[in-house]
Amino acid sequence: MKFYIIKKEQCVAAIPAQESLLNEYKKKGFKFVEIIAARDENDALNRHPKSAKNYKKWRVLCTALLLFMIILSIYTFIGK
Repeated sequence: MKFYIIKKEQCVAAIPAQESLLNEYKKKGFKFVEIIAARDENDALNRHPKSAKNYKKWRVLCTALLLFMIILSIYTFIGK
């Protein structure tokens, strides 16, 4: 199934690829980004490269922070 990826400011959404539905969203201020073939709306959003990059950035940041906290805890424990 095909989906339109639309965006308004920071909001990204996936809607079924129907011109009438797209026109309704355009009236609400959304802008067309791209067409993606996917199983459902969530799959379409996951295939959208910008949303995937943001997820990966947060994942890397959280992992680095977690490792830093573990190292700091070990260092504090050994230092005593």
